Amino acid sequence: MKHDQLAKTLITAFYADFLALVAPESARRLRLGEASFLDKELFTDQPTGDRRELDLLARVPEEGSSRLLLVHIEIEARARAGIGERLSEYYTQIRQRHRLLVLPILLNLRGGRPGLGVALLEEGFEAEATRTFRYRVLSLSGCRAAEWLPRPEPLAWAFAALMHSGTWSRAELKVECLRRVRSWDGAESRKDVLINWIESYVQLAGEDAAEYQRLLSQKDNEEIRHMEQTWLGKAEARGLKMGLKQGVEKGRAEGLAKGVREGVREGRAQAVEQMRQMVLRRLEQRFGAVPDRIHARIRGMKTLGPLAEMLEKLALVRSPDDLLARRRLPES
Repeated sequence: MKHDQLAKTLITAFYADFLALVAPESARRLRLGEASFLDKELFTDQPTGDRRELDLLARVPEEGSSRLLLVHIEIEARARAGIGERLSEYYTQIRQRHRLLVLPILLNLRGGRPGLGVALLEEGFEAEATRTFRYRVLSLSGCRAAEWLPRPEPLAWAFAALMHSGTWSRAELKVECLRRVRSWDGAESRKDVLINWIESYVQLAGEDAAEYQRLLSQKDNEEIRHMEQTWLGKAEARGLKMGLKQGVEKGRAEGLAKGVREGVREGRAQAVEQMRQMVLRRLEQRFGAVPDRIHARIRGMKTLGPLAEMLEKLALVRSPDDLLARRRLPES
C-alpha cells in the first residue's frame, strides 16, 4: 500500500485524534464525529494543468450552529519545495467550488520544518503584503517520540513511530509504540490500523532487527509478540482473500468454468507469492541479506502452510540456518 493511502486510512480512522493533535483550537469548535469525507475531489495543478485528486477533504459541522467547515489535509512522504504554493492554489479552488471556509493542513512524514506549527506564505511588494496564506504543518520526523507517546490519543502512538527516538533505539521505540496499542481498549479493527502503520513504517534490518527480536522474546513483551503475530495472521488471510477474489473475477470475466478454475488457481498462486515475499522481507529485516541457498528453498515452496509456519518461527530462531534446521523444508 502506498504511503498516502496508508496515511489516509490511519487519519480517517482516527480523524478526531488528528484534529485534536494538529489543530486543537479548531477541533474544539467542530463536531468531528459528524465529519463526512468528500471522495475523489479533483483539482488542477498549476502551471501544468494536470488533474490531481486531493488527499483528504472533509465537511465538518461547527458546534452550536449549522455552519459547515471544510478541512483539507495533504500528505507528503517527504517535504518538498513549493508545497505552500500548491496548497494555496487548492485553497482558492476549494473555496470557489464549495463556498465554505477551509482549514488547510500539511502532514510531512519525513523532513520539513521541525515539529508542529503554522506556515505562512506571503506575496507583495517590499514591506506591503498583497496576499497572505496560512496553513497548519505537522512534520513527524521533527517531533520527539517521548513527548507524543504519553498522550491519550492512539494516533499519537502511531505517529511517534516516525519521530525522533531520542535515547531509545529504533527497536525500543517500535516496542514502546506497540506497547501503547496493546494496552489500549479500543476495537480490534482500529488496533489493526495502528499496527499496520507501525509495521509498515518501522521495518528494521540487521542489528536493529536482532535487537527487536531480543526485546520481543522478553517475558514482559510476550503480549506484544502475540499481538504482532495475530496481526500477521490477519494480513496473510487478507492477502489470500484478495488473491482468490482477483482470480475468481478473472475467471468470471472469461465466462467459462475452466476460466474460473484457472482464476482461482492463479489467485492461490498470487497469495503464495505474497507470503513468500513476506517471509523473505522478515528474514532480511532480522538478519540482513538472505543467503542464496535459503532464498532458493523459500522460492521453491508452493503452498501457504509451510510458509506460514516459517513466518511464525522467525521470532524464535537465531540465524537463517537455524530456521532450516528447525524445519525440513521441501525442495519443491
